[in-house]
Amino acid sequence: MKLVLKADRLIDGTGTDPVSDAALIIEDGRITDITSRNNLAGLSDDSDVIELNGGTIMPGFIEMHSHMHCSAETDAYQHIMTESDQVFLMRAVGAVRTALSSGVTTMRDLGARNQVAFPVKKAIEDGIIPGPRLIVAGTPITTTGGHCNMFGTEADTVEEVVTAIRNQFKQGAGYIKIMSTGGGFTPGTNVRAPQYPVETLKSAVKDAERLNLRIAAHCHATAGVRNCVEAGIHNLIHCSWLAEDPEQGYDYDPDVADAIAEKGIWVDPTLALGRLNRMRGRVRVAGGTMLDPARRFEILRDMWDRGVKFVTGMDSGMINARFDDFAYIPEVMVDELRISPMEAIVCSTKTSAECLGIAEETGTLEVGKAADAVMVKGNPAEDIKAIHEVDTIVTQGRVVKRNGDLLI
Repeated sequence: MKLVLKADRLIDGTGTDPVSDAALIIEDGRITDITSRNNLAGLSDDSDVIELNGGTIMPGFIEMHSHMHCSAETDAYQHIMTESDQVFLMRAVGAVRTALSSGVTTMRDLGARNQVAFPVKKAIEDGIIPGPRLIVAGTPITTTGGHCNMFGTEADTVEEVVTAIRNQFKQGAGYIKIMSTGGGFTPGTNVRAPQYPVETLKSAVKDAERLNLRIAAHCHATAGVRNCVEAGIHNLIHCSWLAEDPEQGYDYDPDVADAIAEKGIWVDPTLALGRLNRMRGRVRVAGGTMLDPARRFEILRDMWDRGVKFVTGMDSGMINARFDDFAYIPEVMVDELRISPMEAIVCSTKTSAECLGIAEETGTLEVGKAADAVMVKGNPAEDIKAIHEVDTIVTQGRVVKRNGDLLI
């Protein structure tokens, strides 16, 4: 049976102008046609039609940075330090359902215990629990006592790091996560200094690429960013440009930004987390000094103008980053980064799929691709806040939300 989505317009995720008065036709989980409502006269009577007048059909959202076994609550650190794997599994099952229910049809988990990450991924694929297409790194790789050591693999030498990568590959990881600097979630780690030298990171990249894997690296300190770029890390997470001196704020290096663009490295700046913290009453201090949000966005805008490719990660599971918050990412891109709504949509779909290596399967609405689509009220190409109003969700051809009613 055909599934037909009809709306006033369709945004395909490629950056081209919306298709007016559009219809998307789906069969056996794949997109078979993109046409107009006027061309549906020959539609069979048994077709399942979902229509949203005044709405928009667009690709499902791609959330690039989740920790599905973390609580996102104020005491998330206490939870991660005291809860059992059984509780982590239950949190993760709830997290992936919540993410899917908000329109996230592809999700990358960048740090959860192996005994949580891989069973949840398989349970989704086997239809046991609802969730988006899930790409998991499993346990992140960190130094002894380093950032997220409480659910990571501690590895200090080149040999230990390479062994850790091979173990994650053996488990079934779709991406590798390495902590190149300290992080705010882990007390005592240094966000302003590297955890790994560049030669270790180069060895990690070489072995990951041998296994057809890419590496995402958590990096706050400018020195850590430089190391990652020189090593050829594929995806920078945060890329915060923090100065070594804790009394200073940022130490932005435009030459390194140019190298990021030239090497085609994707950057996930997790830029919505600041807004969520302000909305929810949390004040952040990064390694000794308050950071100027306006300066942060000046840096990000300069990176954008230099051709750096941004992808859309929330860091969901961390404090105040909830699993249904995705829509704030493109909203902040438009409000603070000052890019267009269509550019923010492309980051949220096509560019993120390219970073994951799955652009041939999803990320845009094109004939032959998986039917990962949402219908939102209004026109997000004019008002990006429209993507908060998700009316219908289709994941790999299966309807999980229909005209406002959640079916999972």
